[in-house]
Amino acid sequence: MFVSRWRHDKRSLIPSMDTMTTPRWLTPERQLQVRNILFGALLFFGLVVWIFHTIAARSALAPELVHRLRVLGVMTWLYALVQLIDMRFYHSRFARRRAETAGVPEHMLAWLLAQALPWYGIVYYALVADVRWYVVGLVLAALTTWAYPVPSGRPGLSDRLRNSRAD
Repeated sequence: MFVSRWRHDKRSLIPSMDTMTTPRWLTPERQLQVRNILFGALLFFGLVVWIFHTIAARSALAPELVHRLRVLGVMTWLYALVQLIDMRFYHSRFARRRAETAGVPEHMLAWLLAQALPWYGIVYYALVADVRWYVVGLVLAALTTWAYPVPSGRPGLSDRLRNSRAD
């Protein structure tokens, strides 16, 4: 049965975040598994590219291609960072609409946006043999897992400390 997740406001079609439901199979444990699989794939393919560059001889690429790859990297980084900042602090109507139409929690969308950066770094590393984009992308992806944690129904450490002090 189709349940509308949109506000019944005639002047706006902005989704309401309080009515967003996640699929039943997407439990916090599965979300952690998805995050770990994504990081494992990033590290594995980074290792594959590193091994390739240590074994195989490099061929020089045209400077125009390297410049275009760098411009593409800067545009990818800007897009992902603006979206992550919007999702974390501003919650614009675009971020709310994207989260509503995707049907996954906001923190998973943030992880996926952050994954774009090291994946670009892997491609850049494979073509140009410059590891910096990949390493910085991995750092940002790790920071995103800290900034967008998996919400759990269990009380956190601060709740337990607060309750123990009250006793």
